[in-house]
Amino acid sequence: MNEAAHLQQQIFRIESLCPQRAPSSEGERRAQEVVAAEFAALGLPTTWQPFTFNDSLHANLALHFGLGTLGTLVGGVSPAAGLLLHGACATSYQLEATRRHFLLRRLLPPRRSQNLLVTLPAKESEPRLRIVFLAHADAAITGLIFDPRVTRLLHRDLPGPLARLRRPLELALRTQQALAVCDLLRLLGGPLAWPLRPLEWALTLPSLLVFLGSLQALLADELVPGANDDLSGLVALPVLARRLAADQPPDVELVFVATGCEEPGFGGADALVRETSGRWDRTNTVVIALDSIGGGDLRWLDVEGDLPLPLPAWLRLTLQATAAADERFAGTQGFAVPCGGTDMVPFRCAGYAGVGLIGLDPTLGTPTHYHLPTDTSDNLDYEKLLLAVDFAGHLARRLYRGIPALA
Repeated sequence: MNEAAHLQQQIFRIESLCPQRAPSSEGERRAQEVVAAEFAALGLPTTWQPFTFNDSLHANLALHFGLGTLGTLVGGVSPAAGLLLHGACATSYQLEATRRHFLLRRLLPPRRSQNLLVTLPAKESEPRLRIVFLAHADAAITGLIFDPRVTRLLHRDLPGPLARLRRPLELALRTQQALAVCDLLRLLGGPLAWPLRPLEWALTLPSLLVFLGSLQALLADELVPGANDDLSGLVALPVLARRLAADQPPDVELVFVATGCEEPGFGGADALVRETSGRWDRTNTVVIALDSIGGGDLRWLDVEGDLPLPLPAWLRLTLQATAAADERFAGTQGFAVPCGGTDMVPFRCAGYAGVGLIGLDPTLGTPTHYHLPTDTSDNLDYEKLLLAVDFAGHLARRLYRGIPALA
């Protein structure tokens, strides 16, 4: 089989059948059904996991940081009201970023979506190792915040404390926490604390920018084709399954998951973590997310999440060894994503080991054509997509040899 041509054909097919793949939409499910049919052709049974989640990341960000911005506006009149709004924004987003709980997000309407799962069970009763591959079926909306001129700014090297500016959502959260402290000081200090007002306006700037950028994307409501992000990872799942099933060790379980609602904030992965938390042992489960692997330079994500989630040291060494073992992977290395990440984020927050693989545009610090209307099948590099599939397969086989105890 010419795998590169097959991957290209599958992406073309999904594009023609469901060109619009908004989170929780019929198009999202139809894309998953195309992949399910390919798994079925390989003789691999599929199961569906329904769940509900919100369908807009930008509505969630606008809600949180709009309230935080409003807190500064009303705080000049009522420090108590400012404290309430700043505290609600900071507490809710802190809990959400660490996947502990959803508060303000619950004000947004829930939508139905689903995950598609394929499990190749270990032939032994209890697996020594479980490897879970993730890729998502939905596509994102675009906006001015994804303009290359903006993303290039976030990719610039900044000295010392200014490096925080490369993490806009973490910065917006931390400044909201600082604003809540200012509100409390003004409550306690009364008129003596009025000199804090200029500082409060300066601290509000990150939240205001996040609010305006999210609101613009939300109002424009322009869905991108999402060929790279993430049809590239989606069509790679059956190819990896066919390859790895051929020499699957008897004590290894393999799971392949086409998630829904990744773009609004890892909804499918979050639902999967909750559903499997009592069944998947954190000490022998490794999760690999394939996201936007159809172009650019292959990278693994050393750091993911709006609050930094670093890789376990042993997994970074395993990735480095995988890259060093084949000259085709020369140059493959880690990358710290400034915010967001892959479906790996809920798993890392829950204590699982894992890594996200992406194709990086080194000039922008994002995947190629990231959340842009140009993210079409014509702009994919299918040889680089196949290289990423090769790397994921080599990584899995290296993990077969054993992983350190994670408990």
